[in-house]
Amino acid sequence: MKAIANFFSIVFHPLLILTYMTLVLLWTNPFSFGYRHVAEADTLLIIVVMTTITLPGIAVLMMKMLGWIDTFRMETRQERIGPYIVAGILYLTLYLHVSKADFPTSIRVATLGVLIGLWACFLINNFMKVSAHAAGMGGLVALVALTKLKFGYDEAQIGFPGGVNLIVSIDYLLYGVIILAGIVCTSRLLLKAHESKEVYLGLMMGILGMVISYLILH
Repeated sequence: MKAIANFFSIVFHPLLILTYMTLVLLWTNPFSFGYRHVAEADTLLIIVVMTTITLPGIAVLMMKMLGWIDTFRMETRQERIGPYIVAGILYLTLYLHVSKADFPTSIRVATLGVLIGLWACFLINNFMKVSAHAAGMGGLVALVALTKLKFGYDEAQIGFPGGVNLIVSIDYLLYGVIILAGIVCTSRLLLKAHESKEVYLGLMMGILGMVISYLILH
């Protein structure tokens, strides 16, 4: 069970969530980004991956080499302070970029929502641990729900190599994301990375961050 829990913890690591959000929005309406299909969004995806995955990952690696953190799991609140600050600054940079560029409101909502959730977790981390995995999944669930309820998208067209496209109802996508959120949160508990209250608090921060972002920008 621990191997499965580790798998889901890695695949749905908090740093990967905004990339998944971007893909969801591109799948639902690439035309709103000025693209005909996701394959044309390579520049946007590279920027998102570099800002939210590669650079924060390099920063954490450097912190490990310098002895600022003991393990990549960052099991203590103190170890998480530096990575939170670095990620927060980089995510803010990305938000400023998508705000100035000719991108739809949906991607701005996603980026600001993650940013709000991240800084909320940082503030809470000064008093108690909070599950960043749960916050990320809560934000993803909230974004897919907003995509259906507020942005008015009914289906997602997921492209695969070879020109194969799978059209999925947003309803089914939402159900799937909710199930995945449950699996990821359960995985964090099975690995004893967090207590239940820390997971629930993370979920709440992720959902609230996305809702607040929508209320601010829409």
